[in-house]
Amino acid sequence: MAYKKYSEKERLNAVKRFDRFDFDLNKNLHGILDLASYIYETPVAFITLIDERDQLFKVTKGFNVSLMPRETSFCHHTIMHESVMIVSDALNDERFANNPLVKNAPNIRFYAGAPLATNDGQNIGTLCLLDTVVKQIPEEKRQLLDILSKQAINIMELEVTYKLLNEKMNHIEFQNNLLVDIAFIQSHEFRGPLSTIMGLMNVIKEDEYRSPKDYLVMMETAVHKLDEKVRLVVESTEVVKKTMENGVGELGRDVEF
Repeated sequence: MAYKKYSEKERLNAVKRFDRFDFDLNKNLHGILDLASYIYETPVAFITLIDERDQLFKVTKGFNVSLMPRETSFCHHTIMHESVMIVSDALNDERFANNPLVKNAPNIRFYAGAPLATNDGQNIGTLCLLDTVVKQIPEEKRQLLDILSKQAINIMELEVTYKLLNEKMNHIEFQNNLLVDIAFIQSHEFRGPLSTIMGLMNVIKEDEYRSPKDYLVMMETAVHKLDEKVRLVVESTEVVKKTMENGVGELGRDVEF
């Protein structure tokens, strides 16, 4: 079984792309766990992600768990390989003989895991199976688990892409609403102060620029109102600019076609 060369920093960045999404409602992923569990005759199956400290259980079958320390995880070893890892008897494997999950409840004996490798080659987690009895697995079953893990990550990639695109569409709708607001301000809100200023300027001109104080006070008030409208447009424009920059940046990082 070949070890995989990888950058932990790049791997963790890939994990973050998936971690914030809930995959437990995906029926296809549950179907893959059911099939893997049937093929390997195990009561327990998981789809997991492994971050810096923890193993995160995103889809589960047979055992309700959401989190466990990475250091006690069998899958921590699986992500270091390029293919399926089988532990037929954990008590006879020096890597796991003293593991608390082996020595104590649930008394794991058998483990099978396949890495979930993203399109850019990062092992973000595993498709894994557990049992409390020792098992010997033929080569064809190893290959089937590898195939199922590839199907699982393909489904996850598709779901992440769909959800990210949906988020971008919401960003675009938000930006469009802001632009509509700016256009409304420009076409309606500016008209009042500008009309007041222009009217007062005409009166002042007619008086040969000898205007009473009241006119100047009215003009000052109109100028302040106009300044408020201008600042509102500038602020709204900055919001649009930032959301567009963030949206494009996130889309470029997270979605690959």
